[in-house]
Amino acid sequence: MKNDGFTLFEIITVLSLMGILSAICVPKINTDFGYMDKAAEELLADVRFIQMEAMKNPAKTYQITVNPLERKYYLRDEIKVIKTVALKERYSIDYTGNGSLYFKSEGTPVHAGTFTILDGKTKKSKRITVVPATGRTVILE
Repeated sequence: MKNDGFTLFEIITVLSLMGILSAICVPKINTDFGYMDKAAEELLADVRFIQMEAMKNPAKTYQITVNPLERKYYLRDEIKVIKTVALKERYSIDYTGNGSLYFKSEGTPVHAGTFTILDGKTKKSKRITVVPATGRTVILE
């Protein structure tokens, strides 16, 4: 009798062993990959949003307020909070400006400064700087 293949039992055993070994050997994948870049891009977009709103509607004041203790920042108009952004637990946020950031009708900032998002685990940071004279916003590594 000629034996040209494998039995079903042999195939199932090999596949099971390969699954167990791959589960043990594969390192844990970091689920926060790219999170700090995403958070910095979102903050940059929010700063540009309140700048554009101040230029479109000079009668209203839009501002960004940072709460470093809660790892949050808020977009507000004169009456209510428009948007709240909470960072994940291992990240922190800080702002160097004197008070909340808002813009004049020409697009120039009041209380310009630098937002810093820090990864507490890797100690890497992203800085979003609002240039005082022009209101230009840039992300720095």
